[in-house]
Amino acid sequence: MNLRAATVAFAITLVTLAGASAGCVQISGGAVEVSWEVQANGRAIIDCSCASPKIATVRIDLVGRGGTIQGATPCAGQAQCEFSCQRKTGATPFDIPETKGGETYGIKVVAVGADGIDLPNNYAPDAVYRTVSRGQPTEVEAFLLDVGCDNECGGMNNSGVCARP
Repeated sequence: MNLRAATVAFAITLVTLAGASAGCVQISGGAVEVSWEVQANGRAIIDCSCASPKIATVRIDLVGRGGTIQGATPCAGQAQCEFSCQRKTGATPFDIPETKGGETYGIKVVAVGADGIDLPNNYAPDAVYRTVSRGQPTEVEAFLLDVGCDNECGGMNNSGVCARP
C-alpha cells in the first residue's frame, strides 16, 4: 500500500470512529420510559393547553422502595426527567441505579402547570412498581391524566375531543 492509500484509509477509519462515537449513549444504570394520555370525562384532549388546569410539562417521578435504594429519588431536580406534555412520552437517561433482589421503584407521572407548580395528585394515577436493569429501558404502561376541558377551548365539541375551535 502506498503512502497516499494509507493516508486515505487512516482518514476513513478516523471518520468512521468519530461517527460511531457520536451516536453512543452513556450507560451508568437503567432507564425508565413512560407514556401518558390526557383526557376530560373519558374524551381525548389533543392540546395540553386545553386541559383544565392547563398542563405545561409532565415529570417522571421515581421513588426507591426496599434495600439500598429505599427512598432514593433519582429524578428529583433533574431537567432530563421533565417533558413537554404534548410529547405524550418521555424517558430518563440510562442513569437510574439498577434494582437488586426485593427492590423496586415507584414510578408515576406528575403534571406541572405553566407556572412550574405541580398540579394536585388527583389528576394522575398512583405509582406502579417496577425493577430497573442496567442498560435496559423499563417501560411502563400509559398513565391517564384525567382533567377537565378548558372553556377557552370551546368545551367539548361534537366529536368528543377537547380542542381549540
